Amino acid sequence: MTPADRSRIVFVLLLVVVFLGTPLMPASQPSTGHAGAPMRGPDFVLEKVKSWVERPGANAELLLGDGSLWKLKPGTKIYEAQRAVIEGVIRRNAELFVSGDKQHGLIDRLTDASPLAVQEISSTENSGRYSVAFWGPPSIYHLRMDRPWSTQALPLLRQSATSGASFGSPDLLVAIDPVTLEIVAVRPLASGKGATRH
Repeated sequence: MTPADRSRIVFVLLLVVVFLGTPLMPASQPSTGHAGAPMRGPDFVLEKVKSWVERPGANAELLLGDGSLWKLKPGTKIYEAQRAVIEGVIRRNAELFVSGDKQHGLIDRLTDASPLAVQEISSTENSGRYSVAFWGPPSIYHLRMDRPWSTQALPLLRQSATSGASFGSPDLLVAIDPVTLEIVAVRPLASGKGATRH
């Protein structure tokens, strides 16, 4: 990203804060600024929850729309956070993004997805990634080009930046890693769903 790109993004974000107040944060927004390890996978799934079962004295089971079955061990702080995300997604009938090992049902990390629109995307790749600013969330996110979804996500992000989509009329469903601010899934929003924000 060039210095001009950075300046333009910062200026636009400041305008959003000044004119709209503090924008709403996506549910995946981190509570701290500490960088962490990226999602490991090797499997990455963005699907609706088919079932969520908790049993006393046993692992909880999460079944997603693609048929993948995931196990979560109760009684830990991370479990309580994961449960809150899962239950929120179920309430909204929304998609859940899971990074982990499908074969063994082991979850590395999970997050929800939000309807968003791209305000600006860097014109060139820098250190293997593109920087992206969305309407609303006051932060800079990034798309890593060494990820399996990058070739599908990049044109969608670029199209959104020029489509006229906005905070009140988003055109993409986006999952963002809450730890690293990495964009981990991008899909076009179905027509007529843009007004629903998570």
